[in-house]
Amino acid sequence: MRIDDDVPFEVACLVGCGVTTGWCSAVRAGETRAGEAVVIFGVGGVGINAVQGARYAGATTVVAVDPNPFKLAMASRLGATHTATNVEEARDVLFHRTHGQMADLAVITVGVLEPQTTVDAVSLIGKAGRVVVTSVSRADEKSISLTGSPMVGFHKPIQGSLAGRPNPIFEMANLIGLYKSGHLKLDEIITRRYTLEQVNEGYHDPLAGKNIRGVVIHES
Repeated sequence: MRIDDDVPFEVACLVGCGVTTGWCSAVRAGETRAGEAVVIFGVGGVGINAVQGARYAGATTVVAVDPNPFKLAMASRLGATHTATNVEEARDVLFHRTHGQMADLAVITVGVLEPQTTVDAVSLIGKAGRVVVTSVSRADEKSISLTGSPMVGFHKPIQGSLAGRPNPIFEMANLIGLYKSGHLKLDEIITRRYTLEQVNEGYHDPLAGKNIRGVVIHES
């Protein structure tokens, strides 16, 4: 894909993975529609773009769930209508916003998928709601326990999503276009720029919850 001269490489590189994965988890795999309520678990470098995608697609309620106040503040800036530090807070928000109908879509973009997160996501969607699982679990986590009756009786599908189910050739160029038109915020999600000498900090900071996206700048 050709990158236009007015798009900095340090911005364009973001659509190579995290931005595309998050955006498409909400827009392509999740098929967010106008007027829907969407809840997103985990708003790091992937989830923050699920927030942006859901809002752009027309969701009128976007609830970002994360224990990190910094990430929740960023989510509020970039499209979340509500934030929650845990599933019970999110449940309360959704119940009151939807008059008890709950979310139409739950997107899971946490760093490491725990079985309970999928259970929580299913509990927050209403009848015929969808769950998109983009996160991956540890190798030793092999099972999720869900009660069959609500799954069947309320038509709740769970879909695994590799990178949000994009067409990369189309999607990356599309996202750059949305960035240029101001509909997708990329500069804002770059929390810090690192030199090559600072690359270890670049690995450490996301684990410590200090940034949304970091970019290593190579100065020739």
